[in-house]
Amino acid sequence: MDKLASKRGFPEGAGFALALILVAWLGVLFPHTDGVKGWIRQLAPLSTFIIFLFIGRNLIVSDLLRACHNPKITLMVQFFIFGVTWVIAFVLTLIGPSSFFAIGFLVVLILPTTVSSCVIFTREAGGNAEFALGHSFLSNLMAPMLFPLLSTWWIFGVGYGGIPFSKVAAEVYPRLGLLILLPVVLGWLSKKIPTLGHPLGSWEAKVPQVCILFLSYLAFASGSALSLLDLPMIEWVRLGGWVIGCWLVLSFLGWACGKVSGLDLPERKSTYFVVSQKSLATGIPLIFATMGMESTEGWIWLVLPLTLYHMFQLVAGAGILAWLNHKQPGVE
Repeated sequence: MDKLASKRGFPEGAGFALALILVAWLGVLFPHTDGVKGWIRQLAPLSTFIIFLFIGRNLIVSDLLRACHNPKITLMVQFFIFGVTWVIAFVLTLIGPSSFFAIGFLVVLILPTTVSSCVIFTREAGGNAEFALGHSFLSNLMAPMLFPLLSTWWIFGVGYGGIPFSKVAAEVYPRLGLLILLPVVLGWLSKKIPTLGHPLGSWEAKVPQVCILFLSYLAFASGSALSLLDLPMIEWVRLGGWVIGCWLVLSFLGWACGKVSGLDLPERKSTYFVVSQKSLATGIPLIFATMGMESTEGWIWLVLPLTLYHMFQLVAGAGILAWLNHKQPGVE
């Protein structure tokens, strides 16, 4: 994955954020019609499979082993990514969030961390890029097993009603195995084949991005067809508030994780970006794979918060990076 990260910088990250905005707008303008809705939706599982196939091709086992050389730190970082955030989300459910968008942000809290952008931010801030890469990749490998278990409390209300978790698990986990774990393994094994083991060119890093954009379009087009995006301005203001609030919570946790773990400054910088940034590349496929094709209403309530948070974290991360480099000039 470091090869993928090294090819992506802030201009490209900004370009991808703009592409997400364009795709969302196209989804609003061109919702699904009855004639094409069926076959377009069937491409969603294929897109998820392709994303994780290329993630597997970029998997570097040595980086994962290096990240786990200190089990105490590894458990601490992963606990802040999945455990502390789940506790916060659970407390918020007791307070009683009043909209499905709030449910979407509860799901955002317990998603794995992003890989490429957090490594880039870490490196540019003078942090430990290998530390960030290993721990962010580890969270993405753990996510397919943890996400359905952690998110069921909220996605029941969107996609499954009152169906027992045992029945959901019997449907969800095999699907996650086929769409996520299997392609990761196949992608990693493909590197052992002489013809496929060599880098396939710069286009290889673009393929997952194209698939993510397609899944984003599918979610927004479904929501537009169901009139789920016809919201009053006050709802969009609340959405903005949720985005900023979610970022503040995760930023505090990223800082706290570094302090509690007693890490040196470079690792603390790494931990901040690892904990505070959430993955669109893993998040959207996890949502689709977990909920299946049956709940188009639920897609938009979950994908829209994740998309907005992803775009905001790129902008906010660039601001944090500028502040860190201004505070400590000359850090590379």
